[in-house]
Amino acid sequence: MAKYFNESDIDEFHDCFFLFARDKGVTSTEELTIIMRSLGFSPTSTEIAGYFHEFKKDGKVDFASFLELMHQHAQKEKCQQEIVAAFQAHDRSGNGTVPTSELHHILCKFGEKLSSAEVDRLFQEAGIQAKGSVRYEDILRVLLTPIPDY
Repeated sequence: MAKYFNESDIDEFHDCFFLFARDKGVTSTEELTIIMRSLGFSPTSTEIAGYFHEFKKDGKVDFASFLELMHQHAQKEKCQQEIVAAFQAHDRSGNGTVPTSELHHILCKFGEKLSSAEVDRLFQEAGIQAKGSVRYEDILRVLLTPIPDY
């Protein structure tokens, strides 16, 4: 697994894994959720259930399997870097912000298009003013944080 993660990442994963995992392994989707979210990842409940089913052996996920699971999930979360790069392309001043009107336009016209009402609700949830600029790190946090399932 060292081929996927550096020593520092593996140490962090190890410490978190064994802080929460009982019996030297993860025995439930709840434990897996806590560990992954504690490490700063944002898996959905469906992803968690799939990982647990795929990687459990003898009813639990051991640390070696957890590293494989984390590598697989990290590949999915690379989309955050791609989104940041897209925002940076619209950040003319290079200060980490994008005009709210431009963000509204992007969300309504490109990719999985949102309705104007959906964008307005998203802005409200993120505490974004209708006029001015928004830090794209703030909007990313709202976009990529799964709805709590507990």
